[in-house]
Amino acid sequence: MHFLVKTCVLTGCLASTSGWANNPVKSSFNQYLAFDWGSCPSQFQSRDGSNECTLAQVPLNWEEPTGKQIEVLVSKHPARSGNSRGQIWFLQGGPGGSGSFFVNQFDSTLAPFTNDYDLYVLEHRGVGWSTHLGCNNPPSQDYQAYWQDCFDDLYNQWGEGLYQFNTTSAAKDLDYVIGKSKVLDWQPSHVYGVSYGTFWAQRFSQVAPTGAQSLILDSVFPATGAGLDLWDENYGKIFTQLSHYCDQDTLCSSKFHGQAEQTIRSLLKRVFNGEHCPDLAFIRDELQAFATVSMTRSVEQILMPAFYRLARCNSDDVVALNNLHQFILRGEGRELVQLPAKDPLGYSSVIARLISNNELNDVNRDLTARLAFCRDAVACYPTYFLLQKEVDKSIWGNRYSDQFIYQNMHHYMPTLVINGDVDPQTPHYDIPLIQAAFTNINQRYVEFQQTEHGVVFVSHMSEGAETCGAQVMMSFIDNVWSEPDTSCLSDLKGLNFSASEFESLMLFGASDAYEGTAQTMTFEQRMALKQAQPAQFTQAVGTFARLVDW
Repeated sequence: MHFLVKTCVLTGCLASTSGWANNPVKSSFNQYLAFDWGSCPSQFQSRDGSNECTLAQVPLNWEEPTGKQIEVLVSKHPARSGNSRGQIWFLQGGPGGSGSFFVNQFDSTLAPFTNDYDLYVLEHRGVGWSTHLGCNNPPSQDYQAYWQDCFDDLYNQWGEGLYQFNTTSAAKDLDYVIGKSKVLDWQPSHVYGVSYGTFWAQRFSQVAPTGAQSLILDSVFPATGAGLDLWDENYGKIFTQLSHYCDQDTLCSSKFHGQAEQTIRSLLKRVFNGEHCPDLAFIRDELQAFATVSMTRSVEQILMPAFYRLARCNSDDVVALNNLHQFILRGEGRELVQLPAKDPLGYSSVIARLISNNELNDVNRDLTARLAFCRDAVACYPTYFLLQKEVDKSIWGNRYSDQFIYQNMHHYMPTLVINGDVDPQTPHYDIPLIQAAFTNINQRYVEFQQTEHGVVFVSHMSEGAETCGAQVMMSFIDNVWSEPDTSCLSDLKGLNFSASEFESLMLFGASDAYEGTAQTMTFEQRMALKQAQPAQFTQAVGTFARLVDW
């Protein structure tokens, strides 16, 4: 999940065309006419230059097919072999995230699929280069006033049509564009969704139960029995799993004597009550946010040493932890990493709020319960953010419903479900909710140990660049009627509880993240370290970015 404030580029919240080298090609709303393809906006241009794009016109309201139309961007990367074996459609998470992410993976994680399959990306309605929903009102320090004005402006523009920017309509968009893509050449279609994309794919199976030849659901958000209000509770449960792996790791276990969870939970209660380590720069909200980011991004090699030093809290530990605080929360890390500017079309905060508050909370928690849970929790949203989420509910919630919301999928399409067991965003213990909706033996679940969110992209193996998740997915779509080859599960790289010396120096000011003398690190010293050891910085920059890019 990403929580960024984006603004509209054009009046009316339509996608800007400023990033298009030529005028965008549009495809009229007609299921019997093939797509007209043209160039792509810069965000959807593949490195090999072969990606094609079109703006497909679709009804705003699928119940009124002759009424107002909007546009959804579709991109196609033709099979490099020239002899395609089928199509793979990629659905991005969020809600509100842009599918341009996938195009940037065609030469890396998704490279195994590029030779024999046409790779399609559908940009969710309301997001990115599709008809885009964003706020035109000026920024404000008053969170509630800003978002109320944004909602009011959008409702004045769209009326009840605003509520057609939902998952069911997006699923019908997908059904339509898959059918339109086969007008000239029928090929088997495989639909891959990650995170919210799995929710979108499940909804697709409800509106089009025979709409594809298979589904791949990666890091699954169930339609029932789950909810975004459970976010902090999920992190607490996954911390138990992470601690279990720490206790199995030689290095990590030696630091916590095989009792990581008990030690850390007891420690944090004392810290939060002001009974331990008074010179620590981190306050409760910041410690919990640090733990949340570290677990989300799998930066356990920094998280566990931080807890270890916090437990001991000698003078060197205080210096080390305050160095870490300065790096993460005072802007030094962001300046050192030099993160690129966020693409204003890369995310729609409006779509995120609209769908999250009407479709993704089958199980609810009120604000009082969430604040009480976070009082002693290891990982939680900061208090101000929980308050903002309540404001979002009051503005965006209870606006629409339909017959598919909070209903399980029921279909017979071959389905592969994959999930990591240290994924707090879509936890593996929710998978029985998905399995309960399975209808045949060709709907299968594969669990990836010591793996976080987005299995296809993060399940690295001991050797080679290909991920285990990509291998399992390829095995599945090559023969959807057979059990996929999961032998790579035994070769997963898994969690890493040992920071490199360079990571330790940059973040803690000590050569060992867990032990030893620490020196106070100024920004100038960190910059000098970066310039003196550019190769080491390049190797570690991924760790640094995961800690500060939020």
